[in-house]
Amino acid sequence: MVVDKKTLSETIQTQRRDCLCKLTKFVGAAGVTAAVWPLISALGPDDKTVAENEPVDVSLAGVTAGQTVKRIWQGKLILIRHRTAEEIAAARQADLRLLADPQADSERVAAAHPQWLVVQGYCPHAGCVPNANPNGQGWVCPCHGSEFDTSGRVTRGPATANLAIPDFSVSADGLSLRIGTKDA
Repeated sequence: MVVDKKTLSETIQTQRRDCLCKLTKFVGAAGVTAAVWPLISALGPDDKTVAENEPVDVSLAGVTAGQTVKRIWQGKLILIRHRTAEEIAAARQADLRLLADPQADSERVAAAHPQWLVVQGYCPHAGCVPNANPNGQGWVCPCHGSEFDTSGRVTRGPATANLAIPDFSVSADGLSLRIGTKDA
């Protein structure tokens, strides 16, 4: 078998060219992937954001009646109030017709544990953080004077909505709660 040197040389050149083209395409694809990967990763939520959306467990052991505990969930202030028997009675006896945003106390607390009131700590009027009412019954917004009762319902002032209730569930023993999940 006689092989022509010119034909052999052209075949080798063609094979080299094909190999270099394939190698160039592979390196180019790897380069594009390496450049685009960080961009795609940056478009997703970071670890802190993912963690903020996770439920928060709060131990209620040691929280005495009449005490308010503050926690942060999803970047929002959450007020957890251990209501006294008097506060619960006052919230249940409120005349709903006199409230700007009528809502029964039973709709705002866990049925099995009415002593635990969980509300977002922002006035719905202007987003201010309400302070404990000096008379010990509910909260007062320091900016515009809106007042909220022991169930977080607006009783007077420019606010026209109650303090928001986040999704939460209280453990069966009433010693802990989880903010970010709803009772079934």
